[in-house]
Amino acid sequence: MKYKPTSSEKAIIRACAQRSAGFARVEICPSTRHNIDGKFVDPDGRWTIAMNVLFVTNDPEGFSDTDLFDNAYRWSDFTKGVELTADGDGLFDFYIYAPLREMDKELQTNITVWVKQGKLIRVDGTCDGTMWKTA
Repeated sequence: MKYKPTSSEKAIIRACAQRSAGFARVEICPSTRHNIDGKFVDPDGRWTIAMNVLFVTNDPEGFSDTDLFDNAYRWSDFTKGVELTADGDGLFDFYIYAPLREMDKELQTNITVWVKQGKLIRVDGTCDGTMWKTA
């Protein structure tokens, strides 16, 4: 099952990223993570790497046993559709940059996006706590 955010869900995520970073223009980069406890490895012993953190964690919050693998993905890599668990759940970690010049960008913050049964349910900011959640 894949999650493809609706236009209103994309607007919510973008607004939270802008508010958390304190900039009107931001670059939103989804990351991939891997498990640091030596679990979730392939048959050759390589880390399993996933954009959906729930694929590489035993922690319901997803971060105590995972670490960043790569954040060189683009917003479009996320919005074109990302894999969810069999239950339709997802946990996604985004790096939020403020473009300074044409080739430079500076990390401002991170946001975490929670999906339950294929629907956006919560957006958290690293230093902001819960920024948006369903009623």
